[in-house]
Amino acid sequence: MPVDLSYLTELPSEAQEAAVQKAVEQECIRAIVTYLTEVADTMDANSLETLTPGALRAMAATLNQRIETNDETAN
Repeated sequence: MPVDLSYLTELPSEAQEAAVQKAVEQECIRAIVTYLTEVADTMDANSLETLTPGALRAMAATLNQRIETNDETAN
């Protein structure tokens, strides 16, 4: 049974590509923020201070600001 795969030759518009790229970046940043927060919580719970939880939270906060900035520019 033949399957029509002609849609594979169609290229997305630049706007579509940019939107997908931005969405992927946003989700990656969210995952990193979640991970860094969990690491910081674990470090707190186990009194691990080699890399301070505050430093990890500062990194997460910086990434969250980037997400918010990207969200604002999307609208």
